[in-house]
Amino acid sequence: MEIRKKLPIGVEDFEEIRTEGFYYVDKTAMIKDLLNSWER
Repeated sequence: MEIRKKLPIGVEDFEEIRTEGFYYVDKTAMIKDLLNSWER
């Protein structure tokens, strides 16, 4: 049986997202790509 994580729609508390089994994708590394490709 596959256990699916919940989507954190409307949840703003990071601790709640991590402790209550919500789906989370860390996109922090995308900031580097965004800054490196920034154009005026």
